[in-house]
Amino acid sequence: MNRKLITLIILLALFIIFPFILTGFWVRFITNIFLFAILASALNIISGFTGYAAFGNMVFFGVGAYTVAVLMNKLSFSFLSSFIFAGLISILLALLLGILLLRLKGHYFALGTLGAAEAIKYIIDNLTDLTGGGQGITIPSLHGSPVFINSFFYFFMFILLIIIVLFTWWLSRSRLGYALKAIRANEEAAGVMGINTTVYKIIAWTLSGLFTGLTGAVYAYWFSYIDPPTVFDVMWVVRMFVIILLGGAGTVLGPVIGAFILESLSELVWSKFLNLHLGILGTLIIITVLIIPNGIMSLTNTGKGLKGVLESIKKSRDNAL
Repeated sequence: MNRKLITLIILLALFIIFPFILTGFWVRFITNIFLFAILASALNIISGFTGYAAFGNMVFFGVGAYTVAVLMNKLSFSFLSSFIFAGLISILLALLLGILLLRLKGHYFALGTLGAAEAIKYIIDNLTDLTGGGQGITIPSLHGSPVFINSFFYFFMFILLIIIVLFTWWLSRSRLGYALKAIRANEEAAGVMGINTTVYKIIAWTLSGLFTGLTGAVYAYWFSYIDPPTVFDVMWVVRMFVIILLGGAGTVLGPVIGAFILESLSELVWSKFLNLHLGILGTLIIITVLIIPNGIMSLTNTGKGLKGVLESIKKSRDNAL
């Protein structure tokens, strides 16, 4: 049997049994990593594969969260029904914004997405009767023991993560994926080759928006309370970009590996150096990106491991000289 397949089976088995052997803190911690891995993988579809910096991607996270909140709080929908609606609304919003914004390029697109996110945040913030405005809105919480609740969200996020990883794996080998990579390499040349770049970018952003919105929906139900400053915070996307850079942009497992590295480092540094954790964490990230500019996955592609890291350090030093 293939060594990679055996490793994958062992990892899947471990993650399945973790909720039954770990304490509540660690189950919630790993669930949080799953959340960031899904969000980073979703952003990777538009930013990693096409090279378009969608800094406004948190708009789908916020809209997905508020869809669940409003439907469950105001209309007494079940979570599953609200979850499905969150996905549908995220798709429609991504299509609309994509048609309007994806004719822009470079920093114009990045600023356009930020502007759209701020506009929608402002609208939701002022729909006080529906969304609670700046006071936020509560969501009916899941009933059950702490162990059941922790396990529910753990496995929900885990399944969603597996789905997006499998989808990204398919995407990387599909005609759609090759078209997106061609756009990233040279959009003008891709257009000359007959690729409708605008349509392909809209498809990519719609897929990214779908997974981001679904994750926002689960987040809202998990925390039972949301407000505009939290779910529309641009720092969500900044963190996603850091995760993608650490793991490797445009790769299948890069965002997942990046999420585990960043969140584990963040927790470790925060627990040891409470007042200095942001500075220390930022320094570690900068050093890592300088040493391995193409992300951790670039080392596995070369199969060099530690030797690859040392070669990257030497190359970075030579370039600096």
